[in-house]
Amino acid sequence: MGAIVGMVAALVVAGTAIALILERFIIGQIDQRLDGQIAALSTDLAKDASGLLTVGPALSGPPFDRPGSGWTWQIVGQDGRLASPSLPGQLSIPARRQGGRFQQLSGFSEWLGTVRSIGRPYPADGPGNDGEYLHWRILDVPFASGTVTIAATAPYAAIYAPLRETMFPLASALVVLGLLLIGAMMVQVRLGLRPLAQLRADLANVRAGIRTAVPKDQPSEIIPLVEELNSVLSENAEGLARARRHVANLAHGLKTPLAGLSLGLEGSSDREAPVMRAQLELMERLIRHHLARARAGALAGPPRASTNVSERLADITNMMATIYRDRHLRYEGPASSDLVVAVEPQDFDEIFGNVLDNASKWARSRVAIVASLGPRHVVIDVDDDGPGLDPVSIPEAMRPGKRIDEATPGYGFGLPIASELTQLYGGDIQLLKAELGGLRVRISLPRRQTAA
Repeated sequence: MGAIVGMVAALVVAGTAIALILERFIIGQIDQRLDGQIAALSTDLAKDASGLLTVGPALSGPPFDRPGSGWTWQIVGQDGRLASPSLPGQLSIPARRQGGRFQQLSGFSEWLGTVRSIGRPYPADGPGNDGEYLHWRILDVPFASGTVTIAATAPYAAIYAPLRETMFPLASALVVLGLLLIGAMMVQVRLGLRPLAQLRADLANVRAGIRTAVPKDQPSEIIPLVEELNSVLSENAEGLARARRHVANLAHGLKTPLAGLSLGLEGSSDREAPVMRAQLELMERLIRHHLARARAGALAGPPRASTNVSERLADITNMMATIYRDRHLRYEGPASSDLVVAVEPQDFDEIFGNVLDNASKWARSRVAIVASLGPRHVVIDVDDDGPGLDPVSIPEAMRPGKRIDEATPGYGFGLPIASELTQLYGGDIQLLKAELGGLRVRISLPRRQTAA
């Protein structure tokens, strides 16, 4: 928009400048014609036998022979007055046109007088007999024993009529030129910004795990930006790898003392020993979980996750149907078969293994799974027809180790682990009221992006 405003302003300035130049050119041409007429009159000026001023008839030819045309001349002196046939009356000769504040400078008027004395007509402006404004050229000429004043006029229409005729096609040409320049500029901007659109697509591919870095084959103007982006991506990947190594080292470091504690409790008859052994089992389970994730991340390197939703859910529901076969639960899987999420298969299995295990524990007869596609995420709802949760208990259900019903087998880590893994992938998990009457676990996971 700034370029368009600047371009329009430049064209307006250019049009105004051209109009002024054309005006000066037309006035110059008219001045030459009037000065030529004055020079011819001063050369042919004479006195007749009675002592009156006279000129030859040829000097009264067109356009000075048409009354009311504005083209006139007149000679005024002590010995009489002469006028062209186009001037039926007499015009008062106006004063010299003022040139502005510079004429007030010291010595400037004397300089103008010197210029006037070298025989060059000076300009003036004034109205004619019919009120039409006239452009004047006036010259004081020595004649006989005195001085006569010769003046010639031209109508301002002679200046502005051709100027208007010239400016209309010129203005049209400037408008067309402006439109062409604006169109060319917009094309240039679009072509110039096209590499940024491709850069955005390359970054989306990096975010989706299709690429590990932005391609370096870029226009020279954005190569520094690409290098900085790749440097940031590389540093982030290195930081992630270090964090995974630290997690693995920490888990390995904890396994040895935990193993020692387990051995120490083997033959213990303490009343608290069963509780302590249960807690040790929970800690070992968490350590195995994080070790598996760290190992998978280290082997996979940068994320290139891809999991088919319906295929993996079918395997998990089959496994749940086998585990809970004595309860004769009915599992209804998602209808869509082409939904793919950007999640590692083992993490997907752990998320929905925990969620479906929880739903199977509480369902009376039915577990329903519905998957839908959003702009950037795949939303998967797992519903059961169990008793559900009241809103007050929902925050407690997401706390690690917190069990809402102690009578039901479990450790209270299923939903928290699913929530942690979901958030690690930039997703979200919600506990809602299901249409079946029980609990709805709504999980939103990033969809797998295709290469742009």
